[in-house]
Amino acid sequence: MTRQKEKNNTEDFRLAMRRFAATVSIITTISNDKKSHGMAATAVTSLSFDPLSILIAVNQNASMFKSLRDSGIFCINVLQSKQTKQCDIFSRKETRDQRFKVGNWETGYKDLPYLANAQASIFCNIDQEINAGSHSAFIGLVKKVLIDESISPLIYINGGFLDNSCLEQQAEKTITPKGSKKLKTNNQGLDGLDWLW
Repeated sequence: MTRQKEKNNTEDFRLAMRRFAATVSIITTISNDKKSHGMAATAVTSLSFDPLSILIAVNQNASMFKSLRDSGIFCINVLQSKQTKQCDIFSRKETRDQRFKVGNWETGYKDLPYLANAQASIFCNIDQEINAGSHSAFIGLVKKVLIDESISPLIYINGGFLDNSCLEQQAEKTITPKGSKKLKTNNQGLDGLDWLW
């Protein structure tokens, strides 16, 4: 009976996690021989402004896990809504050899590969690794950030991608043009939330 309950808890947890709407990123790193490695991920979250840091969770069985740990560096490429193909390629073992052949890939900080037309690329040094069972959490100290002007995130929820055309329209209304002194916000009534930015 206990095992069945645990099994149910696991499945319920999976279903609960599918309810989280999350921006899809491609995390990249390099091995000691400078070979590029990467994976699609949604387990990415900002952590702190002082120091600037971000957290990623990586399965310890992932093909890039050892290279990530050994190199001590990674780049988070925040995908745009039109970059579903890149997500698909980086999510499948059978397309591993195509991962850095499709898309506008360049090299940046410490030779890390980054997707030049991603919404953002965040380059990090690993500060801490936390073993959390099947996955490890890596805390990265942010060293460089590249930003694209578009705001059109690739969002994953309940096993599929969200049609975010309404989000793009909202972004156009709430974000002032580049060079403006002040950003308009739409957070009335949300004072109780812990906003990092």
